Amino acid sequence: MQSKTKYNITPPQIRSIFAAAGLGDVTDVTPMSDGWYNNVLSVTANGKDYVIKVAPELTVKVLTHEHDLLRQELRFIALLREHGVSVPKVYFGDCGKTLIPCDYFIMEKLGGARLDKANLKGEAKEQADAQIHGILDAFHGIKGEGFGYEQMGLEPNWYLALRRMTQALVDDCAGFGKSCRFGKKLLRYIDRHRAVLESVESVLVNFDLHSMNLFYDQGKLTLIDLERCFWGDWIGDRILRGYSPPKDFSRDERIRFYLLEGYLGLIMYTEKYSRYRPWNMTWWLDVGGSLFFRLVSLTPLKNKLF
Repeated sequence: MQSKTKYNITPPQIRSIFAAAGLGDVTDVTPMSDGWYNNVLSVTANGKDYVIKVAPELTVKVLTHEHDLLRQELRFIALLREHGVSVPKVYFGDCGKTLIPCDYFIMEKLGGARLDKANLKGEAKEQADAQIHGILDAFHGIKGEGFGYEQMGLEPNWYLALRRMTQALVDDCAGFGKSCRFGKKLLRYIDRHRAVLESVESVLVNFDLHSMNLFYDQGKLTLIDLERCFWGDWIGDRILRGYSPPKDFSRDERIRFYLLEGYLGLIMYTEKYSRYRPWNMTWWLDVGGSLFFRLVSLTPLKNKLF
């Protein structure tokens, strides 16, 4: 997947990294096309397969909340393993930029298939769905001491965190020379529902839990790509599992759902400027996704359909 944020790591750099990690001589390097932000490659060393994940170079202009993402991912991988979630084993990581001007880590190469390609049916699908619910329960059982992205600094409540996260994207748009009326509207709705947001408990939220970030192997799901985690409203993990709030949601929960749906749309609206070019397919995927989330979130907020 083409992206302006990907660092073009060279085979000699990879060999140096694997030597420093004590993983032996590299015999094969194959780019993996799935990554939309980091550069992800499959590497064979001493007959064993690994994956190396490389963050953007510091000189690359990324969104405010995307600074230091890979370091955060390493932290959340370790935290989730402690809480019984199946995550890849990490063999080596370096956020000191000693060998290359980027953060990176080496992890195991998972077997099986991505869940979106596994074509599960019947009992196998039911068991996978049950595991997803178990993963979410584990996330939401981890309580936070603040709200927001750790790399941006935590806030004392969810209203302040969501407002700051949204304002950062509006400011990022301005940094790319683009206006962001959508984001400014969302800020007004966040302010309008301040009391609702201030009542939220802080838990660990994935916000990127979808079938492309789950690997299925012999009945077991393993979760990858944890850099988008933040501390806040558990409802954030319902957005990608259904684009309308469940019928049993309360009025306040519906408001929180729509606000986070709008925030996701704002991410998609903004990230295309930092990652892609208009001739990339992914640019237009972000355009379409942002328009969709703008419609399904701002319409009910404007018309008070909750």
